[in-house]
Amino acid sequence: MDNNNTPVGATQHPSEGQAPKKKKSFNSYKRASVKQFSSVLSILIMLPVFVVMIVFFTCFPRSEVSQIEKRTLAKFPEFTIENYFNGSFTNGINQWFTDTAPFRDDLKNNGNGLKAFFGITTQDSVNVVGDIKKVPKKTTKKTDETSKASQVSEQASQASTQTSGTEASKPESSAQESSQTVPQKNYRELDAEYTVENGVIVVNQDGHYRGLEMFGGGSGNAYVDSLNSLRSNLDSKINIYSMIVPLASEYYTPANFDSYTANQKEYIDELSSRLDSGIKTVDAATVLGKHTEENIYCRTDHHWMPLGAYYAAQEFAKVAGVDFKELSTFKPETIEGFVGTMYAFSGGDVNIKNDPEDFTYYIPDNYEKCKTDFYDTDFTYDYTGSYFKQVGDPQSNAYLTFFGGDEQIVKLRTDVKNGRKLILIKDSYGNALPGYLTNSFEEIYIVDMRYFKLNLVDFIKQMGITDVLFGMVTYSAFGNNSYELPDLLTQAQGETIVDNYDSEA
Repeated sequence: MDNNNTPVGATQHPSEGQAPKKKKSFNSYKRASVKQFSSVLSILIMLPVFVVMIVFFTCFPRSEVSQIEKRTLAKFPEFTIENYFNGSFTNGINQWFTDTAPFRDDLKNNGNGLKAFFGITTQDSVNVVGDIKKVPKKTTKKTDETSKASQVSEQASQASTQTSGTEASKPESSAQESSQTVPQKNYRELDAEYTVENGVIVVNQDGHYRGLEMFGGGSGNAYVDSLNSLRSNLDSKINIYSMIVPLASEYYTPANFDSYTANQKEYIDELSSRLDSGIKTVDAATVLGKHTEENIYCRTDHHWMPLGAYYAAQEFAKVAGVDFKELSTFKPETIEGFVGTMYAFSGGDVNIKNDPEDFTYYIPDNYEKCKTDFYDTDFTYDYTGSYFKQVGDPQSNAYLTFFGGDEQIVKLRTDVKNGRKLILIKDSYGNALPGYLTNSFEEIYIVDMRYFKLNLVDFIKQMGITDVLFGMVTYSAFGNNSYELPDLLTQAQGETIVDNYDSEA
């Protein structure tokens, strides 16, 4: 007998040991065959797909620029021993490969269209993009935020007051003899505790879709201190103006989302109250608020429309006391089918893409008598060309019609002979302003706060500037771009600036 006491040769019943094996039924064989066939079929289908993808990504030319996102795509990294061993070379290859897929914009458009096909939208729907937060409203009482902001800027205001009776009234000195009072603070760190970064919403209004950037506020300390410092370092005869333009969300945010964007007019007014009394405020917010039924802001782009810039320029001309022409004297030109940056900012909302708008800009009556000189950001003369120009696809780059972009210095010479020379310190919003001022100033210098490499005080003095206009949107006055302003007063200080314009060119 074995260990379980079963006699040798005895039959072991199923209940007494292992169950006998069952024969597979016909249905079991059928299911197994179907499963095997499905696996083979899947391989036969997916293999060509993988082959096509490999050919697509390796053989077709890779994208270099995204018209949707308005940026140059990643470059293939340069190989060095150092970046190979620290991993940045392989990371760069990965970024380049994913960022520069062939027909990248077309693929994104098709993908966004497919998502919209399966989505559900209504007439009053609001698409929220990114993280939006409720923003505390400003009050007439001093909150912790405004108290900190005022405290930070008091020192600059006091410095300006102390020098206003001496330095400001002195005749202009040479760049080498100038002694500048410039605040030295880490504004980015100071502002971090109460600046709210908000997202974008897409709303359906009056039968059209509009993308809106929510405004989260900020201190404006860098802006205030920089302008006050500039005022104290220039002759009192030189006029300085502050014009801060609200984002479109100031006027077009639905009531149920009002708590997610700050009251920009209140922020601008509070900031203006901290500026030196020798700085003149241009109230663009109130003026634009009177024309909200007109086409003053883009729906598909984060900029304003040229018509909005016209009303702001008109208000500036009143404050500056210069001539200004009525809109009827300008020649309108229209770019149809414009879809701007809001398509990318909204995460590819297909409603924005499928609801283009007309972009109308206005050419002044003395345009043919004006000359537009282009310089690099070090003020080296490049060429004399057209103020209004087309860059790339006009249906996506319509706003670049104004002298083609930001990373340059532009000088506009007009036929006006009044001795007034204007410099505009701006962000991209400011690009739409100078074309309306060709009958107001003899010369107009246009510099971008993000790219200007010279010392602003020295440049103003050496170019014989009579009027200084800071023209930008609230995001730039209260946000990251404002941190560039203090550097304009300290960089390249004391260097002699030469205009190497070639009159024979």
